[in-house]
Amino acid sequence: MLIKRFALLPTKSSSGFTLLEVLITIVVLSIAATAIMGVFINLGKSSADPMIQQQATSIAEAYMEEILSKSFADPVLPETGGPEAGELRSTYNDIQDYDGLTDAGARNQNNQLIAGLSAYTVVITVTGRALTGSASVPATDSMRIDISLSHPAISTLTVSGFRTNY
Repeated sequence: MLIKRFALLPTKSSSGFTLLEVLITIVVLSIAATAIMGVFINLGKSSADPMIQQQATSIAEAYMEEILSKSFADPVLPETGGPEAGELRSTYNDIQDYDGLTDAGARNQNNQLIAGLSAYTVVITVTGRALTGSASVPATDSMRIDISLSHPAISTLTVSGFRTNY
């Protein structure tokens, strides 16, 4: 009886990667890694912007809440359209006292600088603005309050609100 033996000889297709294939793989992976790292670097640069934007919004809302809690017109002296003689921010008693207020750095209602928020600039304008519609309100009985906040890292944010003499 004749038994044939098959020898397992290595074929050319099972010999591994060539040097050229390895180099091409390294180049492709390097290009992909560079592109991905570029995206992460750009994300890292702008990651503080949303926090600064949120801080600016919160500061503007705090100023607006402070202003809207005051009387429409001065309850003590005749209204001058701004702060009356001798009034400081801590003694403002009507919304028109805030017209023209500019704070370098966010401040509390007692005009004290808030730590860590000195890079913000706050500018407030209060102007008479008529409201029209089904029930018109004249400019003497309606005030528009604009609060503009700026910071070197973001564009200027403006928050507006109205207060009527009710």
